[in-house]
Order: sequence, then C-alpha cells, then structure tokens
Amino acid sequence: MTAPSGDSALFDLHGTGSADLAAVRRWAARHLSDLGEPHREDVLLVLNEMVQNAYEHAGGARRLRLTRHEDPCEVTIGVEDDSLTPPRLRASAGTGFGGRGLYLVDRLATAWGSRDDLPVAGKTVWAKVSCTLAHQEPCR
Repeated sequence: MTAPSGDSALFDLHGTGSADLAAVRRWAARHLSDLGEPHREDVLLVLNEMVQNAYEHAGGARRLRLTRHEDPCEVTIGVEDDSLTPPRLRASAGTGFGGRGLYLVDRLATAWGSRDDLPVAGKTVWAKVSCTLAHQEPCR
C-alpha cells in the first residue's frame, strides 16, 4: 500500500487499553462527523475491531491514523502495534465471544492488510472502508 493522501488525523494509543475503546470511537466519530451515518458506522466498527485486535493479540496499540479520501470516497484506517506477526483471518468457534473481528473487517473493508514499516519493531494494520456500498450515502 502506498502512503495515503488526504486529510489525516492521529490518535496516540500508548498507555490505552480495551477500556478506552469508547473514547477512541468518540474521537473518530467527531473527526468523521460529516460522513453519511452508514459510512461512519462502518468505519467505526472496523476501527474498533482493529484497535481491539492490537490490544488482545499484538502486545498493545501505539497509534491510530484515519485518512479521508474524496475520490474515491473512502477512509483508510491504520493501527500501529507492537507485534511483527501479521493478522490472520480465522474461523470463529461459532459460540461465545471473540474470533469475529477480522471477519467483520474483511466484510466491511474494500481492502486490508499489514505492513512492517515502523522505525521500531511492530507493524501497521490497515483497512480501507469505501462509501460506495449500497447502504451508504456518498461523501459530503
């Protein structure tokens, strides 16, 4: 993935954990307040799952970057974490909690993946959420 272009916003996640996810979502919702509600909700769901995965499976989250693009209309989400292990889509056990986060990311994002481009050990997990899905309004 090439470096994103567009309007970016950064959220420092150092020292945060799962209990802080609501504050992270509120920050992102404020930054994306002018998007159509279905697009914003898709971005917030993907963002939530990606940050939670960093907390649970990657030794912690470092930084969140949201980058808005107008043409094509999409938001790129990047979550930096402390692990070099790339995320992998796995089958859910079907019962109980967990195991569905990357499945949701895979279904709602037009593309996602990871890259090990940080100056210190770790990686960035990224996803692009487009507003061209049938249930979404165009970017404003």
